[in-house]
Order: sequence, then C-alpha cells, then structure tokens
Amino acid sequence: MKKILIADDETAISTLLDFHFQNAGFDVTLAQDGQEALNLARKKNFDLLLLDMMMPKYNGLDLIKLLRHEKNFVPILILTAREDEEMRMNGLDSGADDYLDKSVNMKEIVLRARGLIRRAQDYKKSAVKPFEISDLQVDFQGKNVRINSNLIALTKREFDILEYLIEHQGEIVSRDALLKFFWGVSNSEVETRTIDVLIGRLRKKLDNRFIKSKRGFGYIFDEND
Repeated sequence: MKKILIADDETAISTLLDFHFQNAGFDVTLAQDGQEALNLARKKNFDLLLLDMMMPKYNGLDLIKLLRHEKNFVPILILTAREDEEMRMNGLDSGADDYLDKSVNMKEIVLRARGLIRRAQDYKKSAVKPFEISDLQVDFQGKNVRINSNLIALTKREFDILEYLIEHQGEIVSRDALLKFFWGVSNSEVETRTIDVLIGRLRKKLDNRFIKSKRGFGYIFDEND
C-alpha cells in the first residue's frame, strides 16, 4: 500500500482528497499546516507528498525548499486554487515534481500521483551510472551537473528533463512525449508553455549546447553542433 501525506489547511479539501485516495488504495496521513507536514515528512517514509501551496506556518514553497535542502527527494505534487503560471514555475523551481489546480477532477489528481510514484520507483530500480559527453558530466544519483568541472545549478525539474533527454539521446523528443511523461497529459497549452520555458532555461544554463530545437518536432540531446 502506497503511503501519501496530504497537507492542506482547508478541512473540506483534505477530507475530499482523503476519501478519494483511500478509495484508490492509498494509506493516507493528513496534516493541517506546513510545520506538521514537515515533522511528518522527516519522521516517516512517504511515497508521495500532496501539498497545498498556501498553508500557515510553512507554505508549500518553503516546505519544498526545506525538504530538498535536507536531501529528501520524495515525489511532491502541489495543489493550489491559484491559476498563476508564475506560481507554477516557482513551485517547480523549488523542487516540486508536478502541479495541479484544485479545480481539476479528483480522479486526475490520483492518476498524477500514481504516475509520480511509478516514475520514482522506476528510477530507484535502475542502476544509473554517471554520464559524460564532451565537457559535460551528469551525476544522476547525486543530481549534480558540471561543465568543465564547474557545478551548474539546475532546479529539480530542469534536472529531470535533462535526464529524460539524455535517456533518449539522439532521438527527437516531442513536447507531447514530455507532457505525457511528466504531467500525464498532452496538448495542454499551459503545460506546453511550461515545458518551453524550462527547456529554454536549461539550454541557457548549458551554454546553448547539447539540447537542440527541431522546429515543429521537439527537442534532441546531441553532442554535435
């Protein structure tokens, strides 16, 4: 049974989420504020954290930053009532794995949660060796990226996208493929813009090398210019 921590100060929302996740076979733990969620996340091994963006004591962003700083890489799904693209990007930059508006169907939230847990388990099962190409070094287990031995600061989502592109080195990866892998959806205008922004920032951090755009098709990881 998968263990999930749901942190939300709105009782009606947390009760509804608790009901749907228990019906889906999850072992659910509830927290009413960021401090309680932090304490629980430190003490127990959860398969997923489902966090409200706006909570007392610690909000979702602060909580994620604290956990990632402590090297806690449990999958995190953020829920918020705010339809704000900047907030979405802030959440991903802080180390969240996915982001959904509270207005979406509860079944979709459960499906996204299952997808995050499955990807995390698949990663743990694979013995990932460090990757090197030209002057780029990628340590998948330590989640470090270096160029000429200089550490490159990537957000968790940027690192995840880089890892996915490296796994498909030499292949053209479409936006739909990225959307389906990371968000479980396709043809979403909002998520497509998010993908483009993340790829753009990642390319800039890699000195506009390695990741190439194929107009009308997607992206490709390739050493050649």
